[in-house]
Amino acid sequence: MIVREREFIEEIKSLGLGVFTLSDISRIIGKGKRYAALYANRLVKRGVIVRIEKGKFALPDTDSLVVATNVTFPSYVSFLSALSYHRLTAQIPTSIQVVAGKSKKGISFKGEKISFVRFDRKRIFGYSREKIGNGYAFIGEVEKIIVDALFMPRYCPLGELMEALDVADVDKLLRYALKMNSIVTLKRLGYLLELKNIDIYDEVKEYINRKYDLLNPLLPPAGETNRKWALRLNEVLEC
Repeated sequence: MIVREREFIEEIKSLGLGVFTLSDISRIIGKGKRYAALYANRLVKRGVIVRIEKGKFALPDTDSLVVATNVTFPSYVSFLSALSYHRLTAQIPTSIQVVAGKSKKGISFKGEKISFVRFDRKRIFGYSREKIGNGYAFIGEVEKIIVDALFMPRYCPLGELMEALDVADVDKLLRYALKMNSIVTLKRLGYLLELKNIDIYDEVKEYINRKYDLLNPLLPPAGETNRKWALRLNEVLEC
């Protein structure tokens, strides 16, 4: 081999490449892509690297969050998975949930499932780059996780947001909710904040319509109605 395995691994780590491609391998070993593919296959067979999907690889000790957010761009961990990362839920996610700018089938890495939820690119913001092990993962900020879950409650139980609301920056929450350009997201946020004795109605009333939406779209349309937020309260949430 033109580059020894140990030297190759050290170079990958020094570059912070949590996920690397055949182009990266070609550049490191100084050979063309055809030889890089043969080189990669050898390393995969020897267990030196792991093939994530066609043309994309990782070192075996790479953190799953790093892999999850580096196979497609832009992307970041959100919903229940991100709440777990921030230690704001006791629930254990069944998969790593990633918001992505394009549709992508789920993958697995080291036995962990990674699922992708497509958002319009205008709704992809509010995340940070975190160093984890030998790579970097992109993780949603607490405020963006809350907004994402209110936008698509199917991926995170609303009751799991109550602890996150206690530590969130309300001004940032409001900015992010407005940036999502979703009326129902604003309604749900306004109602949940009221449960915490925080009233944002004056700031958002011009956006609130009179069409009644479900607090939780996954449950039957039962329960009382909240006239202020034009919501049917079909789920009881505890503060």
